[in-house]
Amino acid sequence: MISVIPKIFIMLPVLILLSFAVIGVIVLLIKLCAKRPWIVAIIVLGLLVLIVPYFAWVSLDRPVSHHTEVLLPSTSAPLQETTTSIWLPGIEDEFEASIYPSKLSAVRSLGLHITEPVEQVFGEAQPAGFILFRGAHEQGIIEEFGRAITRTFPDINWTIAPETVAVQPDEVGIRIDIVKVHTHPAPWMSGSENEMTSGTIQTTVLAGDKQASLKAEFVEKPWVEDFSGFLNTRPNSRFVIAKSTESCMSEAEANNQAVQNACTQVADMLGQTLPRQSGVPVSFAKPVNSADILEGGFILDRFVQSFNGTAGKIWRQALLVDASAEKLRNLARQKAIVAKVRKRHFAGMFFSIAGLLVLITVVYAFLNAATKGYYAWSLRIAGIVFALVVIILLLV
Repeated sequence: MISVIPKIFIMLPVLILLSFAVIGVIVLLIKLCAKRPWIVAIIVLGLLVLIVPYFAWVSLDRPVSHHTEVLLPSTSAPLQETTTSIWLPGIEDEFEASIYPSKLSAVRSLGLHITEPVEQVFGEAQPAGFILFRGAHEQGIIEEFGRAITRTFPDINWTIAPETVAVQPDEVGIRIDIVKVHTHPAPWMSGSENEMTSGTIQTTVLAGDKQASLKAEFVEKPWVEDFSGFLNTRPNSRFVIAKSTESCMSEAEANNQAVQNACTQVADMLGQTLPRQSGVPVSFAKPVNSADILEGGFILDRFVQSFNGTAGKIWRQALLVDASAEKLRNLARQKAIVAKVRKRHFAGMFFSIAGLLVLITVVYAFLNAATKGYYAWSLRIAGIVFALVVIILLLV
């Protein structure tokens, strides 16, 4: 309770003397301006010169938050994911990407963009067929590549064969190699068995003594490739995906949009967790910002991807957000503490303003009695002006 006591009551003697001096000066100025109106214009211009730069500095110095707090009623239903144009299915098939979230998506992209290497080794004529060398790859990878070739060359058949098979002059052979493979621990799960891989898939097109190649980078991100399947394999966990909402011209812009989307989603879920027993209105809690997300460890993984569009590179980013009850409770406790501090701050400001109004009223009554009501209206105007200035300064 002591922490809520405004400083105005501690500095009461000094404020009383200051109020006498300020109100006296205002009264003199009112009397002087009544006889010489041009002085008013000089005073107003002087105040503008002093006040306008001050407010401009305050507005520039004050940090601006672009996040809006949204607090929903308690519900256990998962949040619905909103799909924007940059995340529509098939965009990876339309443009070449800098990296793909799985081996299958990288292989599919290579099959869809195989036209140029085929023309380099075989010319403009259509080959009679494609021979896909299986090598040591999984059957699913070769078949995915074959399905992509069918979409690119719908009138040409393809077959899977070992590398010992000879390629006929009217055929094109295709070999797939996975190189530069690295293994990383998966950040969304603990344990040595849970790992993800990254690397480069290289497609080599062969015809006669000519060959041409095409490459695609990949990193295994199952939560990007198939989020529903990813959740089904982890029924005891709670994850959400935060995505950039527009086509971005830089990686930093995509990151900012994804983090902002994460802030909005966490704020939505925080409304279900924020303790109501604290007696603190939710409106006193600050909105969820990027510092809450980053420092709270909500972001487990991220996927950054760029496309070679017609007007240059376009970027998008997705974040895997840990929305577990424990992390939400920790953030809710922090927000409750912040809410209590803000409530005490507003209470202190209220008592400060009330105390100043009482003080100005006492000073006005004393000066009005001392001057026997001769300066009544001047004192009233001076008191109102002084009160407004003090209140504005306190609010700023």
